[in-house]
Amino acid sequence: MLKKEHICCKIASGRVKPLLIDTALPANLELAGSLLAVYLEAYNNSMTRMELEQLAGNVISASVDEKFASGLNKLLLDRTEFSPAAELDHPAYRRKLFLRSAELFKQGKLSAPPSAGTPDIYGDLPAFEKMAAFDGMTPDALLKLYNLAQCQALLVYASNIELRLADPDVSGLRKVMKAIKFFRLLAEFTNLKSKGIKITISGPYALFAPSAKYAVSLAALLPVMVNLKKWSLEAMITFRERELKLKLDEKLELHSPQRSFSSFVPEEIRLYHRHFAERSADWQIIGETPFLDAGNQQIIFPDLSFASKENGKTIHLELFHRWHAGQLSARLELLKNHPEIPLILGIDRAVITKAELDEQLAGYPELRQRCWLFSDFPGVENTLKVLKTVQ
Repeated sequence: MLKKEHICCKIASGRVKPLLIDTALPANLELAGSLLAVYLEAYNNSMTRMELEQLAGNVISASVDEKFASGLNKLLLDRTEFSPAAELDHPAYRRKLFLRSAELFKQGKLSAPPSAGTPDIYGDLPAFEKMAAFDGMTPDALLKLYNLAQCQALLVYASNIELRLADPDVSGLRKVMKAIKFFRLLAEFTNLKSKGIKITISGPYALFAPSAKYAVSLAALLPVMVNLKKWSLEAMITFRERELKLKLDEKLELHSPQRSFSSFVPEEIRLYHRHFAERSADWQIIGETPFLDAGNQQIIFPDLSFASKENGKTIHLELFHRWHAGQLSARLELLKNHPEIPLILGIDRAVITKAELDEQLAGYPELRQRCWLFSDFPGVENTLKVLKTVQ
């Protein structure tokens, strides 16, 4: 992710436009290739972070556009992992070494120089950590990633976003929906029929206070979306103390390094699927989750769907996390008026207390049985308990 000092944009007439670079320009490809060569050399020679910074700094200072070069370097640094030079209690090792040196100094003796096998006494400090891994790429791919990152960096300052997705490939739309659910973004879905789907997302600056975690999650949605054939994004952002309008669409020809969303599936969800399969004899998780019609052009995209092994009955699960308090009341009202919708709700305790939920659903005992509270992520046992009540 690029930082604020790396953003290159043009501001005019209340609009902000990211300044994208020409990914086919020989000079740009040469600069990207030079930085990649530095990182590959540093990785192959197990250089320290300090040595890498010095080599990359030479390339940056020698470039015509240092801001551009610094942005490329930041993206490569994000793809690099560092580790201590040795698995050692460095503070204790340094203390022991320094005390021994002090004793020798008092005796008027000079300590012997460290041997080749002596661990680096500063190996635990960030500057002396060594490159342990580097996810390399081609110069062309790096330049395309830079353009995408410029747009992502602006989205961090969004207060509200409107997406319009029109793609004949339904699987592509599902990937975007899945990404929205995974990143726990505050979104509302509207069916535009033949014109596709409109998604309204609240940005970090629309919440009680700007959230860095939410902002990064919002920016991470863009790489999933740009793989669609037709899409557009309009957002209001708070940038440089001004309210500005940002517009992006497929005409910018942004490219995403990820072709599949499967790499985003976290370990907690993988474990949930596995534990559910092990503990449930009556239900199974369905791979493809459908869109549910909520009326008035509104649609619901569940987080998970379950099918009964006995009669094939399908029940859908929608999760409400800490950002979704405003949407929960609307969903409860929908289910009060339309109890026939096969939907159960898992609600984070950060959204509502048990007493508050009981109060909202007083007089609707069957609906109360379809809702349960969880902390951070819903457990399998509670899910199965609710599924038994609606079977």
